Amino acid sequence: MGVGYLTIQECNSDESEIFSKHFTGAMFRVNALLVVNAILMGVMVFIGAYGRYRSHPLTRYIFLGATALFIPIISYVLSDIDNRNGLILFAAGEKIISRLCSASTHKNLVLIWTGLVQMVGISTSLVVVSDSREGRNIGPSGVLLVQAMWTSYLMVYNIGLKYQVSYTDLHTVGILNINVEWSLVYAFSLEGLMVIPPFALTFAKLLFKCSAWYKARKSLAIGCNPRLIVGYMEQLHDANMTNDYQDIPPPLIVMDEDTTSVDKQPHGYSFALMPNRGGLVTLDKVWQLDDMHDLKLTSHLKDVCLSFALSKLLRCRFARYTNAEIGFTKASSFLRHMLLEDSDDERVLRLIDYELSFLHDIYYSSLAISYSKSWMPILSILISLSGIGSCFVLVYLQFAYGDYSSKLIDCMYACLSRNGERVVDGQSFGNAIFDLVPVVVLIALVVLAEAREITSYICSNWTKVALICRYINHASWQQSPTMQKWIRRVLQCRCKVLKHLEDKMDQCSILVLHPRKTPMGLLRRLKAGQKVKVPRELKAAIMNALRNYERSRDNYRMPSLCPRPQLKTGDNLLWVVDGTKGIANTILVCHIATTILELRSAGSCQPLSDHKTAAIHLSRYCAYLVAYSPELLPEDDEWCKSLYKTVKKKAEHILAGVSTAEVEYQQLVRLMSASQNHQVLKDGAKLGQQLAELNQGEANTAWELLAGFWSEMMLYIAPSDNIDGHLEAIARGGELITLLWALLAHLGIFSRAGDPTSTTGESV
Repeated sequence: MGVGYLTIQECNSDESEIFSKHFTGAMFRVNALLVVNAILMGVMVFIGAYGRYRSHPLTRYIFLGATALFIPIISYVLSDIDNRNGLILFAAGEKIISRLCSASTHKNLVLIWTGLVQMVGISTSLVVVSDSREGRNIGPSGVLLVQAMWTSYLMVYNIGLKYQVSYTDLHTVGILNINVEWSLVYAFSLEGLMVIPPFALTFAKLLFKCSAWYKARKSLAIGCNPRLIVGYMEQLHDANMTNDYQDIPPPLIVMDEDTTSVDKQPHGYSFALMPNRGGLVTLDKVWQLDDMHDLKLTSHLKDVCLSFALSKLLRCRFARYTNAEIGFTKASSFLRHMLLEDSDDERVLRLIDYELSFLHDIYYSSLAISYSKSWMPILSILISLSGIGSCFVLVYLQFAYGDYSSKLIDCMYACLSRNGERVVDGQSFGNAIFDLVPVVVLIALVVLAEAREITSYICSNWTKVALICRYINHASWQQSPTMQKWIRRVLQCRCKVLKHLEDKMDQCSILVLHPRKTPMGLLRRLKAGQKVKVPRELKAAIMNALRNYERSRDNYRMPSLCPRPQLKTGDNLLWVVDGTKGIANTILVCHIATTILELRSAGSCQPLSDHKTAAIHLSRYCAYLVAYSPELLPEDDEWCKSLYKTVKKKAEHILAGVSTAEVEYQQLVRLMSASQNHQVLKDGAKLGQQLAELNQGEANTAWELLAGFWSEMMLYIAPSDNIDGHLEAIARGGELITLLWALLAHLGIFSRAGDPTSTTGESV
C-alpha cells in the first residue's frame, strides 16, 4: 500500500507528446522481445523435434542459448507490461508526468501466447527410450519443465494481480493536490481465467511424457526388449523349434511381453513358461487368426505384424548383439519362401519399409513410449482432445467477450485548463491486432499438432498391431460383433502424413552436359542430390537379381555371401569388381559408361525400356552414395569423397568443350579417352564405347546387362557392419541401400564374397 500526492499541472500538449514517446518506445521493446522469444522457441521446437541434430556442436550451442534466454525474456516482458498497470510516474526535466494506465488485455494475451508456445514445444519435444546398448535414450526435457514451472508462477501472479486505486473524485474536485492511495489485491476475472487452460494442459502433457518415459524404461516391450528377444531366440533354439518355416512364419514375438513372467539371466531375460509362452502373442498366432475367428486379416495387416516382429530382431543388431545371438536364420526360411513364391515384386520391400518405419518411431519419435501400457494411447488422445477443445473455447471467449475495438493500453490523466477548470483526458496505445494475430496463429498450430497426434495414434501401424494382439488375447472381443466392427474400422485407417520413410532415392551424375544457368538451376546444383520416386522397374530388377541369387544358393549350396557383380556378355567379360582398385572406383567407371550409353541412345525413338529405367536410376544412385553418403559403402569415407571430387572436377573441365550436335557422343568419348585424363574417365569411356557397340545389334542387350549389373552391385554393397550409418539414414527418411541391408540381414546375408574383414558371413 502506498500514498502519494500528485500535483495537477496545467494542461500541456508537450507532456502528452513526451509521455507518448516514452510509452511507445517501451511497447516497441516489449514487442521486439516477444518476436525474439518466438524465434527462440521455434529453434527449441525444431531441434527438440529432430533430436539427432543436437549432436552437432553448432546446433547444440544454439539450442542451449535459446533455452537459456527464453525465461529471462518472458520475465522481463511480463514485468515491463506490469509496470504499465496502475500509476506511472517518471521525470521529464523538471516535470513529474503521471498517468493511470490499464494493460490487462495486453498482459493476458501475452500470457496466453506464452502458454500456447509451451504447448507446441512440449508436443514436438522428443522422448525416446531404448536399451542402454542402443545408446538412444532421450528423457523428458528438464528445460521445458523448468520453463513451465516458472511461467506458471508468472501466470498465477499476473492474472490475479490488480491495482486498487483510491483517490478524490477527479470529475468533481478541482483542488491542486489529490490524495491517491493504491494497493495490490488478488481478484480473478473471466478474462484472467482464460489464461489458465494452456498452462494446465502444458503440465498435463509434461506429466504424461514423464510417466510414459518412466514406464517404457522398465518395460520388456520397449526399453528392455532387445535383451528379452535375444534370450527368447536362444530358448527357441534350445527347444528344438528350428523347423524350416515356409507356409507359416516362425513364432517370433509380436507383443504382450510384459504380460508373461520372465527370469533374469546373466545376458538378459528368458521366459519362464516356454514352450507354451503364456499370453505372449507370436507371429504364428496372428497367421492362424483367419481360421480361428471372424476377424479376417488382409495380407497387408499380416505383413504389418510380420514387420513389427522383424523390427524387434533388427533392433537387436542396433543393440550390438552378434548375428548368431539374434538368430536371424529363424525367419530367413519364411522370408525366402515369400520372396521366391510371391509374384509381387514390391511386397518384400514394402515389408522391410514397414519394419524400418517402426524403428524410426522407436529411435526418432515419442510415439513408441506410449505403447508400454495399453491405456496410455487412450490417455494421450484425451489430453489432445482437451487441448483442441480448450483452443476452440479460447477462440470463442476471446471474440465473444474480448473488446478489441479499442487500444490495448489506456492511460488516464487530469490537468487544469487555462480557466482553471478540472479536465480528465486519456491516451491509448498499441493495437490489438499485433497481439491477437500471434495468438490465433499459435492456436491453429496447437490444434494441428494435437490433431496430428490423435491421427498418429488412430492410424498408426502400432495401433493396428496392438489391436490385433488384444483381439487374440481377449475372448470377449472375439464374441462381440460390435467390437469386431470398430476394430475393422480402425484397421482400415491409413494416413500418408504419418509415413516417415520416403519412397524416394537421390540421383547424382558426374557427366552433366548442359547444367542450368538460371538461379533455380544453380540452387538445384547446390543440393546434395535430386530426389525421385523409386521406379517400379528398379524394384523389379533388384528383386529378380535377389531371386536368382537365392535359387542359386539352393541349387549349388552357395554360402550366404553376395558374389562380386560382373558385367559379362557370353564369354566376354567387360567389367568386374576389382578389390585392388576399390568398389567406389568400379561404381564411377560403370556410372560413366552408363551415362555415355544413355547419351548415345538419346536420339532413339524407341520407348524407355524397363531395363534402361532401372540401370539409369541405379547408376545415378550409386554415384550419389560415393559422392554424398560414402559411409554406407564398405570403403573409407574420405577416400570415396576424394576420388569423386577429383573425377568430377576433371569431368567438368572436359565437358566445357563438348558441343550439342550429333557428334556429342563421339566427341565426348574422344575427350575422355585422352592420355592425360584420370584413369576412371578413360576406363569409363572405353566401357561405354563397348556397350554402345554391343547395343547396335540388339536394342536392349546392353541395358539388360547394365540393369542386372547394377542390381547385383546394390546387393553386393548393401551388407555391412556400419550400424550407425544406417541408423542415421533411417533418421533422415531412409535410403534404398538401408532397405536392402535390412532385407539381406533377415535372409542371413551379412557380408560379401572375398571380404577379408568380415566375421559375420554365416551360412544359412
